[in-house]
Amino acid sequence: MLRLDAQSLGQRSQPKLFEVERGAVRKFAKALGLADSIYSSVEAAQAQGYRDLVAPPTFAVTLLPWQVPGLELPSAGVLHGEQEFEWGQPLCAGDVVEVTGWVDQVKSRSSQTGKMSMITVCSEGRLKTGELAFSARALLIVTEEAPHGDR
Repeated sequence: MLRLDAQSLGQRSQPKLFEVERGAVRKFAKALGLADSIYSSVEAAQAQGYRDLVAPPTFAVTLLPWQVPGLELPSAGVLHGEQEFEWGQPLCAGDVVEVTGWVDQVKSRSSQTGKMSMITVCSEGRLKTGELAFSARALLIVTEEAPHGDR
């Protein structure tokens, strides 16, 4: 069952630290079929001006905090409707990223089949220097069936 505390709307989660690891960058790039050596060779990445191996842009999805204040998602009936990113400094292996998340917006609709809640969850990742690495926005759709007598 969906639990949402309206008082916590916009309240950021406690910061969570993530370290970007070389092995994780290599595996992620390989899974995407990315052959550019900046994802697998430290020397190649540094030759192009990066600090270390470059994480593919969508690597940030592995760093998102899915626990945010006031939101408890059900174990079933959750759809990932859409995802948006804005990029700052590229993530590189060895970077430590501080990530926070929050519920930005909630909309609900009812129909004959039940209730549907559309929840916008945002997050932000910053490097130790304070520079923005990414900001993300995800739309989660939570469905709840109407009781059988309501159909």
